[in-house]
Amino acid sequence: MESIELALGCAYGILDVNVIIGMFTSIYSAVKIKRACEMVKGQHKGNWRHDINILTPQAEAVGTIGVIRSLGSAGYCVHACSHDPKALGLRSNFASKSVLCPDYSDPKFLEWLHNYIRRKKIHAIVPSEALIFAIRPHFNMLCHLMPIPQDKELAYRPFSKIDVLQYLKQTLGKKDFLQYMPPSFIIKRGDVLPSQSDLSAIAGPYFIKSDRAYHYNNTEALLKRVETPQSAFAEVVQALDQFEAVLLQGWVGGMKAASAFCLHNNFLLAQSGVLGLHTNPHQGGMMSLRQSWQHEVLFKKTLSWLRILQWHGVAMVECKWDPKTDRFWLIEINSRFYGYLHLDLYSEVDMPRIQMDAHFGKISKKIPSQQVGVRCRHVVPGDIGYLLSKLRDSSVRRSEKVISTLRFMLDFLDPFMRSDLLYPGDRKLYFMQWLQIIQVSFRKLFQFANLKNLKKI
Repeated sequence: MESIELALGCAYGILDVNVIIGMFTSIYSAVKIKRACEMVKGQHKGNWRHDINILTPQAEAVGTIGVIRSLGSAGYCVHACSHDPKALGLRSNFASKSVLCPDYSDPKFLEWLHNYIRRKKIHAIVPSEALIFAIRPHFNMLCHLMPIPQDKELAYRPFSKIDVLQYLKQTLGKKDFLQYMPPSFIIKRGDVLPSQSDLSAIAGPYFIKSDRAYHYNNTEALLKRVETPQSAFAEVVQALDQFEAVLLQGWVGGMKAASAFCLHNNFLLAQSGVLGLHTNPHQGGMMSLRQSWQHEVLFKKTLSWLRILQWHGVAMVECKWDPKTDRFWLIEINSRFYGYLHLDLYSEVDMPRIQMDAHFGKISKKIPSQQVGVRCRHVVPGDIGYLLSKLRDSSVRRSEKVISTLRFMLDFLDPFMRSDLLYPGDRKLYFMQWLQIIQVSFRKLFQFANLKNLKKI
């Protein structure tokens, strides 16, 4: 059933009006293509960025693809890097060079990284979460290449949900802290566990989280959703076998909303806002359909949290926002480039270029004004996953499923709808993503058919 649904989604993708418009424009506007190609290669006369080599790890991530496109179009020499040979970012037209690296957990990775930096004369590295943890033993040798705090404690603290909450609670005071936080328990190994009555006092479902920093070998994070207090208690007990500390949070209603900032030496260089219209799965997850959005109070408060953490660099603060009461709660801080970065690029906030220019001393004097109301979606697997999760959910009414399906199809026909991978000058990644999904779908169909035949025998 899942493969059939995915195949139908593939058919809708082929009918995408944005794709047709993009193909027509590419054929009709030969002059624009030539200019785009020159921009992609960074061959701007007198462009000081042309000789600067930037390493962008985790080229398999959609946020990193946005970074590659931003820096490449600005004229930087972008070295797209991934351990996955199928990573879409390695095939971006905006990448000057593409390179396969060892897995970040491979003991040979750090040796490879130092050699590559030396051989290719890398001037800067765009930090990703996996890279930050991989280089932890060599942080002092590599931190000067990254636009992040040069103090190790300040650099790693925002990568831990638990450390962030503990530090904010300590700094803000309990009253102000609780005002913006979901009902939460931080449970360390050896602590007295919350009772069933404690858990029953907060609304479910329940989310059990932990960080790489608290994992026994710093390789895994934790995020689980359970529906009952009993299940939450059991998951916490099990998690403490592998993690030194666990965060248990209750449910808060509303929509996903976030603010992103670029800070350089405590100066604000850029900011943006986003409202999540769809998530995958629909009960809560990554924002698969989003809209550029502004909320002054949320912006001021979330920026104040980053300043308390003494953060320097790019960070996205994810919240839940209740449009009825206008109240919001902190969910987490991501001190790296984020999955919805393409929405920022489409809404005229070029965060990666602004950050890297500042890293090399070219500080922008004017904060860019975000274009509000721009909608952008991550079609596959994001928004398809949103629809499939609704279709499979028995608690969703049939009429709502029909409406969601129709809206999903109509979004393909909306000429104003943007798509993460369907980016000007680099549209091929959109089709490559569809091809990968089609291949997986047919592989599952064949496996399902073979399994049925075996059962008959």
